[in-house]
Amino acid sequence: MQAPVRTVGFRDIPAAWYPPGAERRWRAIVIHHSADENGGAQRYDQAHRNRGWDELGYHFIIGNGSDTGNGVVEVGSRWRKQKHGAHCKTPDNFYNEYGIGICLVGNFENHPPSEAQLASLRKLLLFLMNRYDLGAGQIYGHGEVGRTACPGRQMPLSNLRHWAGTQTQIWAGSR
Repeated sequence: MQAPVRTVGFRDIPAAWYPPGAERRWRAIVIHHSADENGGAQRYDQAHRNRGWDELGYHFIIGNGSDTGNGVVEVGSRWRKQKHGAHCKTPDNFYNEYGIGICLVGNFENHPPSEAQLASLRKLLLFLMNRYDLGAGQIYGHGEVGRTACPGRQMPLSNLRHWAGTQTQIWAGSR
């Protein structure tokens, strides 16, 4: 049985993507890769707890077919609580405080994300950008704001931002 959906514009959005309570003022989206080939929200939640964190550091995980289906978007507990992230430490902690953390399962130093993962990422980006009035310039790869190779050199960040920019122009014309 599929999760219930709400329709926003021309997209069917899973109800789990809508926070159940008051929403945080998000100002950025930070894209990550897991840097491993097997994982999902439950596995990463446990790994983060083993590091002494209180729960999964990301807001969303997009599966690759290992622990969850290829392209399946898992909603983390931080998103449901509208809680700051634990995915992108910087001196001012801006990207944890105000950045939505999305992690795609895979090592994108070695290969690109699957088409199913990219399709789900685009849908999620479209939803988040529309809901929180974010532009393409507010989408970052982890390595663009932190000292890391994440999300891997084969993550098509510039293509995603270009696509997101065209979507922003479509919304502006339809408002």
